[in-house]
Amino acid sequence: MNVNKIDISEQTPPRYEFRTFGHNFNEAQRLMEELTQPVPDDLKVRVFNEIYFVNKKVDNINVKVRNNLLDIKKLIKIEDKLERWDAVTKHEFPIKKDLLINDILPRLKADIPIIDKDEFDLKEFVNLAKRHKDIFPISVHKKRFAYLVNFTICEFADIIIGNDYLYTVAVESTDPNEVLTTVEQLDLNRLENINYIQAIKRLKGLINKPLSN
Repeated sequence: MNVNKIDISEQTPPRYEFRTFGHNFNEAQRLMEELTQPVPDDLKVRVFNEIYFVNKKVDNINVKVRNNLLDIKKLIKIEDKLERWDAVTKHEFPIKKDLLINDILPRLKADIPIIDKDEFDLKEFVNLAKRHKDIFPISVHKKRFAYLVNFTICEFADIIIGNDYLYTVAVESTDPNEVLTTVEQLDLNRLENINYIQAIKRLKGLINKPLSN
């Protein structure tokens, strides 16, 4: 694979992903910086403020808001402990009532409440989630640093989940073997693969498991 042809955007086929969360990944970040190929300037550092919508009963659907778009992804495969997520759809606000009832809430396996509005802007959608018994919204701030190592897309990120400040590191590629090789080279293979939904649930006590460190 030509490193110059790696597409670091999200407009690619589903990638295999290893990700983990904790409070100290200094050595992994150092190795990423040491081993990286050049990264386009506009992708080196990116900052996002997002809102995740989580149901404690659902682990295979990722629903979040980024840049005023409702972004839905589905976990389609786990192979060698790597996860493969596929983009399902993105919706602009306002969200129509029919879309909410027939698509979004069923994906989250959430009961359908009585809805007396025809559409919801972002604030109204968040307020609906706050009142819902099955789901809860949580803000996530991300400062993401991108690297290219062994033809994989690597990331170190400062994140704030609710009021919890921590870090995440990730390795992605359409080739699972490339991910596994890079994970081992970054000395991350001893750590658990934890996605954002899992990390949120652990921090909020919905799952009785720790983060990686």
